[in-house]
Amino acid sequence: MRILIIIIYLLPLYCLGQSADAFLQSGNSKANLKDYNGAIADFTKAISLNPRSANAYLYRANAYSNLNNNVAAIADYTKTIEISPRSIDAWHYRANAKSNEKDYQGAVDDFTRAIMLEPANAELYEYRGVAKANMGKNIDAIADYDMAVRLKPNDAKLIFYRANSKTNLNDYKGAIADYGLAIRFDPNNAEAWFYRANAESNTKEYVAAVADYLKAIELNPKLPELYHYLANAQSNMGDSKGAIEFFNKAISATPNKAELYMARAIAKGNLDDREAALADFGKAIKLNPKYDEAYQNRADLKIKIKDFKGGLSDADTTIRINPKNSYGYVSRAKAKLGLKDSTGALADFAIAIKNNPQGSYAYLGSGDIKAGQKKYLEAIDLYTKSINVFAQNPDAYLHRAAVKTTMGNIDGSFADYKKAIEVVPQNNDLYIDYAKLLITAGRYKDAVSILTDGIAINSKNESFYSLRGVAKSAMGNVVSAMDDHDDAIKLSPNSSEAYINRGNSYAALKEFDKALEDINKGILLNDGNDEAYLARGNLKLQKKEYTGAIYDYINVLLLNQKNFKAYANRALAESYTGDTLSMKKDFAMAIKLAPTSEIIYMQRANARTYLKDWNGALTDLTKVISLNPQNARAYLNRGSIKVQRGDKTGGCADLNKAASLGSKDAAIELSKYCN
Repeated sequence: MRILIIIIYLLPLYCLGQSADAFLQSGNSKANLKDYNGAIADFTKAISLNPRSANAYLYRANAYSNLNNNVAAIADYTKTIEISPRSIDAWHYRANAKSNEKDYQGAVDDFTRAIMLEPANAELYEYRGVAKANMGKNIDAIADYDMAVRLKPNDAKLIFYRANSKTNLNDYKGAIADYGLAIRFDPNNAEAWFYRANAESNTKEYVAAVADYLKAIELNPKLPELYHYLANAQSNMGDSKGAIEFFNKAISATPNKAELYMARAIAKGNLDDREAALADFGKAIKLNPKYDEAYQNRADLKIKIKDFKGGLSDADTTIRINPKNSYGYVSRAKAKLGLKDSTGALADFAIAIKNNPQGSYAYLGSGDIKAGQKKYLEAIDLYTKSINVFAQNPDAYLHRAAVKTTMGNIDGSFADYKKAIEVVPQNNDLYIDYAKLLITAGRYKDAVSILTDGIAINSKNESFYSLRGVAKSAMGNVVSAMDDHDDAIKLSPNSSEAYINRGNSYAALKEFDKALEDINKGILLNDGNDEAYLARGNLKLQKKEYTGAIYDYINVLLLNQKNFKAYANRALAESYTGDTLSMKKDFAMAIKLAPTSEIIYMQRANARTYLKDWNGALTDLTKVISLNPQNARAYLNRGSIKVQRGDKTGGCADLNKAASLGSKDAAIELSKYCN
């Protein structure tokens, strides 16, 4: 932002000698011819003849600004203000120069002084709003734009800026309304059509978005990412085929337009027609070898098909052609991650953020790296920044939820899953992942509720029924649970998960033969499913077949070395066989893999109870309760140990708590020890 006017008239120079006046006139003439260096020389001579000439400093500052020498300009504007503190132009233009130097707070301060001198100047509010927006203070920016619009109600540019700030605040409806006004006053502003289309995409108004993208193409087909977003909008309408048909017709009419091939490539990629997509990207690049967007999007496709070296090469080319392409750095970061270069990836994400602080994915990717490094607080901060930039990003909520789960913040994790589902309510996987987390945390009633919501969205998804059966079984609602398991198997007779879950429910009912039959069926359907062997190991553990259980847990770990439940359950089985050395090693490994999992501490408490290590068992049960205060079984077991060890007051308090959480066994223990 820099609107500088070299003043071509002279104020009365009461105290100047004739030669200083002549140098000012000569300098202005040269400036108007864009000979800024010559103008600076003349203004300098005028200053040497009259060091108190405010105009000489002002004009020289303007010339410096036009040469992008903002530091020198600021110094001269400052001198102007010292001599003439009521010079509106000096405050205004120094603010512009500070903005160009990214000193936005300094710019805001100067615009504020200028507004005090001229409160009815719409431009001052406008530019102060821009400076505030650059600081991320969009609410304050909108207040300035509102004032400017009151002073200049039909100014399309002002309304456009206000729409941008509303977009940054995720007020897409407000932004759409403002872009509409801006278009009304300036229907040829291609960016207004483009940004309104983006806002419409964010509110899932894809038909309107497509129409606006097409209008933007008509006005300025060179806008960055325009064809990309058009193709995505049509795909989000479920009309990738329609997008391809549109681009086919456009290519027939204009066969040498690189942008059309790139957009068609994106649409084909969305249909997983990857070879055809790569061919179209290649055609676009052949037509325009300097087409950075085509290289960048091809890089993403190559990364998707795990051609990380090819993706890296295309991303490098993107950046070489256009070092300001923030998407290029994101693509290169993703390629580097695929090549196990997390340090290089993090550096590229940082450049992407610097180039485009509003880019949501760069924060997300950086957060993933920090999470992988177990720097969880830094990861959460980055995921939150990703959400602040783009509140409709479900991945940011999901990844933050995963880290919160790892840190033991289960309620925080639940909140993030809920938000992700609000953003994309048709995504079946979100319901499934959320329900699994709820079941793991013992929140069975909540799991039943969310899975019932999922069934309302898609009544043909067998996982919804299968998991609801697991939750109902854990609640003791066995008949209804079995109905759900049966429905899941009817919907998907070849689902390994459905048979395993029904088998687990049979095991809970102590119908071991039926349980084993179902679990073996699940293994037969998918012998690479580590959870199937885990289920069979758990069944054998329940039947006190400890050696057989240990072998099944070994099978789990052969398939998935990070399955912490297999280590914890094998450790429990080893405690029963007397192999306490192996038990300690397995519990240590389980805790290393999942330090905030209540399951591990519960199993170690069981092992320590069996080994009569009462203090150790109490310590572990207290840890379980700290991780999940709703775990009735932990209160039950801790209460039972306490009363049997002579702490009747503490024990009965725990048993009462377990009963209040729904434990039927606690009621039996209360009648035995606490009445």
